[in-house]
Amino acid sequence: MIDFTVVSPEGTERRRGGADALREAAGATGEDGFVWVEFDSPEPQVLKDALGALGLDRFGTDAVRVVHRRPKVETVDDAALVLIKTVWYIEATRQVETGDLVIYTDGSSLVTVRRGIVDPAAAVRDRLADASFRADGVVAVVHGLFDAVIGQYDGAVEDLADDVADVERAVFSGDRTDRNEEIYFLIREALEFQNAVQPLVPFAHLLRQRRATTPVFKRERFGVLAGHLIRVDAAIETCMSLLTTVLTAHQGQIGAWQNDDMKKISAWAAIAVVPTAIAGIYGMNFKYMPELHWKAGYPLVLLLMAVVCFSLYRGFKRNGWL
Repeated sequence: MIDFTVVSPEGTERRRGGADALREAAGATGEDGFVWVEFDSPEPQVLKDALGALGLDRFGTDAVRVVHRRPKVETVDDAALVLIKTVWYIEATRQVETGDLVIYTDGSSLVTVRRGIVDPAAAVRDRLADASFRADGVVAVVHGLFDAVIGQYDGAVEDLADDVADVERAVFSGDRTDRNEEIYFLIREALEFQNAVQPLVPFAHLLRQRRATTPVFKRERFGVLAGHLIRVDAAIETCMSLLTTVLTAHQGQIGAWQNDDMKKISAWAAIAVVPTAIAGIYGMNFKYMPELHWKAGYPLVLLLMAVVCFSLYRGFKRNGWL
């Protein structure tokens, strides 16, 4: 059985039936109404039956397999298949999560398939109570779905940008902490976000130039959404560029820290060599050695070691090694 909504100038009506009932309802709506079928992870055969009943099964592939792929737009005659990624950002773990929204439409009927916790259709369903919104037909619903998804992008990219700024401040705070893993993790999440948005950018440019071939996307209102999508893509690219720059700078910092550590180790080793060498020589127990029988010999040797070590320490300190 298929759950669907019949939208007409008078209002909306929820119905349930098989493919024949769906086909009959679609044929009875006329030019002023349409049928909207919503699926959430449907059975393959049920989706296939719904698309067949509405004449939207013309894309030459198993309809279910479009889910989980990269975003894309396919058109056949006056019908369009659009796969757009839904995105939400988990601030606690700094993770970008994605879902799918697949839209099938020919301008007179609509099938949507959703996966993920974000449901862009919820806000659009509420707007169907407005007669002026219903009057625009399928175009209004498709536009509303795009608007809801891209609106989610705004919040996600702002949260991502805040976390990138936090990492940048931490890297240049002077705290000697290795943040390579943290930066790599954010780069991976930004890349996942970019992969969800960037494939639709060429389509967005077509919409802005009003060169879309499908009638449902030729309306002027889609140009504004296209510009919004392009700006989101540019913001993600900015985050990626900043993360790459911060990573390069941080790796340079780590190299400088290691060099400083080696200088300190070398300086202390050089200082330690002096008393070690003197003590080693006098520890050989030869009978005839300089100052061996002098009363002042022992304190003089200790004084000599102290003077030489202090001189080395001052020299290394002056040169920035200590």
